[in-house]
Amino acid sequence: MTGPKQLSHTTLADGLLFGEAPRYKDGLLYISDMTGRTIYTIDTVSGEKKTLREVENQPNGMCFAPDGSLIWSSMFDAKLYRRDFATGKDTLYADMSHVMTGYCGDMAIDSTGRVYMGDTGARVLHGEQPRPGRLLSIETDGSVHVAEENIIFPNALFISNDGETLYCAETFGYGLLRWDVGAAGRLANRQKVWSPAAVSPTGQVGNTESHGLVGIDGGCMDAEGGMWLSLLGLEKFVRIDQQGFVTHEIKVNGHATACTFGGGDDGKTLYLVTNWVPEHESLFTAMVDKHTRCTVGYVQVDVGKGTASP
Repeated sequence: MTGPKQLSHTTLADGLLFGEAPRYKDGLLYISDMTGRTIYTIDTVSGEKKTLREVENQPNGMCFAPDGSLIWSSMFDAKLYRRDFATGKDTLYADMSHVMTGYCGDMAIDSTGRVYMGDTGARVLHGEQPRPGRLLSIETDGSVHVAEENIIFPNALFISNDGETLYCAETFGYGLLRWDVGAAGRLANRQKVWSPAAVSPTGQVGNTESHGLVGIDGGCMDAEGGMWLSLLGLEKFVRIDQQGFVTHEIKVNGHATACTFGGGDDGKTLYLVTNWVPEHESLFTAMVDKHTRCTVGYVQVDVGKGTASP
């Protein structure tokens, strides 16, 4: 029996402190440099990096809305903003501070413009220990609702090609969850569909004291329903099919943090965000002390982007 197909990647850009939430649009990769407190664009041909805007309270999750505008998050003060590219202006989109228990995490937008946002549940960059968070849903009028509770550090949010299933990883719960998406975006039928223990060399996933280094951070779905997942401390990106079998692997030097599709007519370019953490330093301490370094790469994959979000 042969193992997963091994793919090699190419470096596109570096010079960020801690990259997250890559999103592709019209030849540019948009990326949050969390601890660098900046949203950048990266030209996917030249690798040239430009500042889109600085974010005092740290950017994290972001997505393109159906109208083409960019919805981006401000972590520490729990706000969403909308970038209108016609005017170049940013306006407040939603204030989640009355609901948020941790930070703004990863996010996805459905075809109606509804935002699903991870609430990390703990302010881990301010010294709090990880604890259960939840998912929030934000309507286009800015109203905020709790969509699901008890998710241990939600991450890797994406919506299936048909729009009927929402996926979310529990970074410190060591699994990938899925829900059916019903009327008005309500979530039902929660299931755990995969665990990184399946690819851990020891078969173990550790605990929160190890800062979730075998956990899932980012993810996205291809046109065949295959899911690319970023496996932090395992230093690899893997593709799993709908049955949970690992079909492809990409090994990297650092924490596999996030990935997204884009580029070309076939959409078969997968962009990879890898964050290097010094040996013997914990992830969150290294982030706070700005000891991390981010590299953005890309790889050509067999199956390209479908209609999944983001």
